[in-house]
Amino acid sequence: MKKNFKHRIIAGTIGAALLLAPTAAFADTTPAPTTTKISAADKAAHKAALAANKAAQDAYRVALKAWQDARNANQAAYKAAIATNRAALAAHKTAVKAIDATFNTAVSAARAAFTAATAGTVTAAARQVALNARVAAVAAATATRATAIAALPTLPPKAVLPTVAPKPVAPVKP
Repeated sequence: MKKNFKHRIIAGTIGAALLLAPTAAFADTTPAPTTTKISAADKAAHKAALAANKAAQDAYRVALKAWQDARNANQAAYKAAIATNRAALAAHKTAVKAIDATFNTAVSAARAAFTAATAGTVTAAARQVALNARVAAVAAATATRATAIAALPTLPPKAVLPTVAPKPVAPVKP
């Protein structure tokens, strides 16, 4: 029991020393303020550096504004080119649909004429004549369709993404 009591006292002493020790070690010591006089040459050099920085900032603002205007103009031109391209594609698609509708109508009419000609009991010679007429009508519709598609205006090239000059770099403060 004596041994345990001694250990408690030693542990308590060490704990108290650890708790109290950091407060003295980390005490804030402030040095006494010193006053230094800035020479007139240093003041003049600092004013000159500030004036140069102000001039550089003004030049940067002008360059940045010019860069933004150029970028915005390029983007507007690109958007206009995309709109023109999309309109041309839509017109081409509409024209091709109209041509295909005309072709499909001609093919359906040829099929209907063949079906009407071969209805009931028909001789082989009459069936062959009707078949030849259907084949000739489909070939004429195909040729007309090919000619109409070839007569369509060519599609404009895809709009090229504009390249913009790199953004100007801001001057470093003195």
